[in-house]
Amino acid sequence: MRRSARLVSWVLLLILLLSGCGRGSHPGTGGIRIVLEEGEGFTAEDYTRTVMPGQDAAFTIQCADGYTVDGVLCRGKYTLEPTTGGRWVLTVSSVRYSTVVSLVLSRSDAFICYDPNDGSDHEPVEMPVSSAHQRWNTATDLFARPGWTQTGWNTEPDGSGIAVGLGSRIDPAEDLTLYAQWSPWTAAEHFTWTTSSEGATITGYTGDGAVLTIPGELDGLPVRGIAPGAFTGAACTTVILPDNLYTLEDGAFQDAAIRELYLFDNIRTLSDESFVGCENLTTLHLNAIEKPVFSGSYYDTFPDKMDRLRSLQDRRKIVLFGGSSVRFGFDSPALDAAFPEYDIVNLGVFAYTNAKPELDMIRAFLGEGDILIHTPEFDISEFQFCTTDDIEFRFFNMVESNYDLLTLLDLRHYDAVFTPLEKYLTVKDPMTKKQYSLSASSFDEDGNPVDTPSYNEYGDYILYRPNASSALPVYGDPVHYTVTAFPKETYLDPLNKMYQTFLDKGVSVYFAYAPRNALALSEDSTPEARAELDRHFREHLVVPVITDIEDSLWSGVYLYGTDNHLTTEGASIRTEQMIQALREQLAREKR
Repeated sequence: MRRSARLVSWVLLLILLLSGCGRGSHPGTGGIRIVLEEGEGFTAEDYTRTVMPGQDAAFTIQCADGYTVDGVLCRGKYTLEPTTGGRWVLTVSSVRYSTVVSLVLSRSDAFICYDPNDGSDHEPVEMPVSSAHQRWNTATDLFARPGWTQTGWNTEPDGSGIAVGLGSRIDPAEDLTLYAQWSPWTAAEHFTWTTSSEGATITGYTGDGAVLTIPGELDGLPVRGIAPGAFTGAACTTVILPDNLYTLEDGAFQDAAIRELYLFDNIRTLSDESFVGCENLTTLHLNAIEKPVFSGSYYDTFPDKMDRLRSLQDRRKIVLFGGSSVRFGFDSPALDAAFPEYDIVNLGVFAYTNAKPELDMIRAFLGEGDILIHTPEFDISEFQFCTTDDIEFRFFNMVESNYDLLTLLDLRHYDAVFTPLEKYLTVKDPMTKKQYSLSASSFDEDGNPVDTPSYNEYGDYILYRPNASSALPVYGDPVHYTVTAFPKETYLDPLNKMYQTFLDKGVSVYFAYAPRNALALSEDSTPEARAELDRHFREHLVVPVITDIEDSLWSGVYLYGTDNHLTTEGASIRTEQMIQALREQLAREKR
């Protein structure tokens, strides 16, 4: 269906070009034509807009009952914003050329009923949910209540049920009603502030309550900033920031007693120095105000894979974890057939971010009898071996469509949280806003729409990847397979510390080598050096090494576009190797 829609779009575009309206302005017509392709599931007030070069073209779209917009096929930048009553406003920005715009919609018979839960006569709002994910993303900015800040949703009006953050995910259920949860603003008399053309900046606080809900307004001005020292030593243990706050200066909450923090993803400036000395700060609740930008990308597979892991919490399972070499590297249905007593979860996503927070989240859903197979990639070993306590900013890309995953982390175990969060928010701010209903399985690795799923239910990337015509490396950075590259104190000890947290829960952990182009090693990585490295791992890791280091070095023929992503045939071969290695390890443990 998508392929047909794209074909029609390009035919229409060709007609536009042939009719002489494909470039710039048109003296004969007075502007540039943007055509919205008609389709099932929606109507528009007008399907054609004519604008002058550089102007925006806006379409108001009415979705039919049960339909929601998953995405837009468009040349250039656009925004897509829901309004009310199933209506959307699509804006094509800074138009330069005539083009055709197509909508990608999905239909669902499932709805979530959202209750404002504010004591008013306002009617609940019923909204369709997408079936693109195993769990449902919730709505964000549906309601406003003067003098209160919404902290999330709950399945019970009094907050005693299942809590979920704005935009985060909840298990599907029939006749699901979510009730807005509100916190009243702390009285203005407890604050001092300055004003400017942008709004108010809080400079001081005299209250002593355990819950501090910073007002969204003071003297009718929006609260935009919190100055250094404003809450130094404050006794509050729960802090709720307003959704219109832009800036948290360094030292804003210095030495405060804060344990739990609520903030919104439209904040612009903050850092770890904003909470210097907050030794008890444990839990972060990040509520979504901004639309997601990484939906449909490979980053977005992480919440989907965590959904699968969560659903299998009470069953025995084998979890495959590492970077992208894991998501490209296994045939999980074959593993499932070989080990029918276990469910398989492929949790490989992205190696170039610290593995520590991912593993901390994964551990929450593993227990006695489960198996974790860790295959760290050596080209980014400082992240893959948990050598740092800093959260890397791209980690937030991976939790964007379910920020509630962050509540699984104990922030006291991390040195950098808010500085990388600020970088993430800065990077995503100018990017094209999307919808939660986009699924990564609808796109290939490069973000192109596909007509067959690119991921299976286990989390494997399953689009066909042909063998390469050359065995030569793709990149020019050889990797060191030497003991000196993996010192015990700075590499193996931190990894062992992480492994021990799983072992303490009765989880069996196994170390396996990630695939690597055999020609993409450093000159020092001789056969003798590799054998020494293998002995080093087997001697100092607290978990078994279950694969052979030499078997992990592949001909580039079996690698797809990189030096560590396996082709379809390569993934099949590696899976058979893993099946044999795991069978031998489990047999040894039974003796």
